[in-house]
Amino acid sequence: MKEILILSSKSYENAETVNYGDCILINTGSELIIYDCGHEQHAIETINYMKKNGFHKAKLILSHNDSDHFDGIHKLLEQDKLSVIKTTLLLKYKDKILEAIDDGRKSKDSITKQILELYNNIAELSGKPIEDIYEYPEALCPEVEIVGPDFNYMIDTVAKRLDGREGDTQDGETAVNATSIQVKIKFGSHNLLLCGDCSFASIADKIRDYDAVQLPHHGKTKQADAIFQKKHDQISSLYMVSDNTGNSNGGSDNLDTTGYRVYNTKNGNININILTFNSSSIKTGKVLGV
Repeated sequence: MKEILILSSKSYENAETVNYGDCILINTGSELIIYDCGHEQHAIETINYMKKNGFHKAKLILSHNDSDHFDGIHKLLEQDKLSVIKTTLLLKYKDKILEAIDDGRKSKDSITKQILELYNNIAELSGKPIEDIYEYPEALCPEVEIVGPDFNYMIDTVAKRLDGREGDTQDGETAVNATSIQVKIKFGSHNLLLCGDCSFASIADKIRDYDAVQLPHHGKTKQADAIFQKKHDQISSLYMVSDNTGNSNGGSDNLDTTGYRVYNTKNGNININILTFNSSSIKTGKVLGV
């Protein structure tokens, strides 16, 4: 593993007002894997990175349907930079979703229509090189594998959203956010977890197995505090925040990082290499709280 680069919008035009979303580049040395691409400017930065590092194609993991994780993908496809997009293709599981709702009000046709409307960004990728993470569960490479969400958690959460009678939240997140795809990255003897906007409940059983964790939902306080508490005695843990949310009130402004090694894209790109785990320094960005 060479490096992980978490892109910051700090130097982008109107960064204080525009929600540029997330984009994380995983450079194994032989392959490039992209985790989300929330804006065309992120895509441009990614293409420049690919040219500089000799990558003609990359694999992309789309954590969930929201635009601030999706909107740069079209640029990457236009430039023929993606060999595959890995995400959750819910139409493959409409029978299981319908079974989970199980109240006679829904049909396969109505479930299909809802999925196409509510997961519209992913639906736009039809015909592109896209694979479902449960149908193709193999690791993207020896250093990078998808580890969540649990299939039954995903089905139950989506069913709740499509049912509609119990609202659109699951474990304190929207149903779309709660089921964000989680990725394990092996960095030498260390393990790093990317979380997208997932719920704490969906990662609670695994975060103690990781030396580094992306704090979900751009550093949302409720999720971060639960993670800090769960890992309170693992004092060497590293935390990353991808907060390029502009003035959308959706980020880490109220996050208390006192006593924790937290790196935030509000201060610039975050570059993680093997030395990062062994020291309090980082190539770019600013450590908060310690």
